[in-house]
Amino acid sequence: MIKYSILLFAFCLFAPTVFSQSDSTKAGINSIFERIGKEVKDYRLDTTNAPNDKIMRKIIELRNLRGGFNINEALEYKLEEDRQKNEVPKEELDNLSNFFKSGNGKKWLDNAVIWIYREHFSYKELKQLVKFYKTEAGQKMATDFPVIMMQTLTAGEMIRNLYAQQKK
Repeated sequence: MIKYSILLFAFCLFAPTVFSQSDSTKAGINSIFERIGKEVKDYRLDTTNAPNDKIMRKIIELRNLRGGFNINEALEYKLEEDRQKNEVPKEELDNLSNFFKSGNGKKWLDNAVIWIYREHFSYKELKQLVKFYKTEAGQKMATDFPVIMMQTLTAGEMIRNLYAQQKK
């Protein structure tokens, strides 16, 4: 369930880019999916403590600036969806939610995210991202991007359903 949630969230991060592509860039889309698939397949979880250095502090600053709907909130959102479906006992979902909000679950997830950011961004890039997210446009992006991302996915699903209805 957690792997699904993380994959869903990773896909959602790329959805606006993917859905904004034209037919002429189909090869580019395929390479994006190939790259995502390969990187996810090759990913190895690291929950160890990262060095407490300027890079770690900049990652934490960036994650705090990004505000709501980071990976922690995305996992909670997915757990809430599961609660609504009533397929998993409420107590189990509550325990899982608490696990990710405190103790080892939160620590391990935070550490894993820090290592992922360390792998993908240089200190200079992190400083640029922090600078952007401190701007009015950056704050708007942090606030509105999750809604835009979900609306984009919903639009894709609705269009897929229209296509299926036309094929009937």
